[in-house]
Amino acid sequence: MASAALLALVNAQAQSTVTVFGVADVGYVHTSASGVSKNQLASDGNTSSRLGFRGTEDLGGGLMASFWLEGAFSADAPGTLSLARRSTVELKGSFGEIRLGRDYVPTFTSLTVAHHPFGTNGLGNAGQMFYPVAAGGTTSSTHVRSNNGINYFTPTVGGFQANLMYAYGEKNSNVGVTKNDDTYFGGRVSYGNGPLNLAYATGKTQYATGDYTQSNFAANYQMGPAKLMFLWGENKVGATKTTSTLIGTQYKVSDAGEVRASYTALKAAGFAAGSDVGDASQVTIGYVHNLSKRTALYTNYSVVDNKGVGKKFVVGDGNGVTTAGGNSTGYQFGVRHSF
Repeated sequence: MASAALLALVNAQAQSTVTVFGVADVGYVHTSASGVSKNQLASDGNTSSRLGFRGTEDLGGGLMASFWLEGAFSADAPGTLSLARRSTVELKGSFGEIRLGRDYVPTFTSLTVAHHPFGTNGLGNAGQMFYPVAAGGTTSSTHVRSNNGINYFTPTVGGFQANLMYAYGEKNSNVGVTKNDDTYFGGRVSYGNGPLNLAYATGKTQYATGDYTQSNFAANYQMGPAKLMFLWGENKVGATKTTSTLIGTQYKVSDAGEVRASYTALKAAGFAAGSDVGDASQVTIGYVHNLSKRTALYTNYSVVDNKGVGKKFVVGDGNGVTTAGGNSTGYQFGVRHSF
């Protein structure tokens, strides 16, 4: 009798798992713009610092239930940990996967390190050229994640997978023109087969001050030690638009070392006269050296050039450009440890 009870307990534990995981990333950063420089220690130069908890339970019949709770923190100056990165519960089976809660929007997936040489971290991060520019009173809250989401992923068939997401704005119906604010709908179709990966995604968030629409196309090809990367993205905020095009690579120089490089050109349209938003470009080169499976050293150097009347775009979160057509530069080095 005791043996049977013990066996049942072991089987129950084997069907359910909980994992604590995280990343701590901190490094030195120097940025300069319009003759003013800044030195700092900063988090997230290679990977976003985070602490998370995830768990799964086997429900039988090929059905799995799971949860994912993940929060961000600054490794150089830790403060309150808020589970504002991902917070979802999921069901997964032969039908695919359904996630409920706060999660990446479909368009963001193409901005990660799988499709952009630097992903959304460090001085070469995708956010500097591929995130939207606030305009006309609209500031997007959904270019990375959305709250209140229903996120569905199909099974992968023949290398193809689709992702659809709907997120509620959760406004009262009697608030007038803002009743649909923050309501999001988007989707992504991807293909991966051997060395070739392709993806197209688009999404729209409603705002009374002007809807926000993001679309992007990503393609990469593994050619020996080099992953060749192309990324196109368009952000429309009301009547304004920024369009960015990237070419880049992640090149393995050894089992432990990888060189990363990218060039991005941005075109701006529809901004009012007197705006500080104009065309811009960015060049970044970096290197990541893995000391182990969990620990890496990294360094990046980046230059952003504004064109014409532009002063909007800078490297990292350093000093702003104060002269039209001015540039911004920066370099960094740091260490990342995952657990």
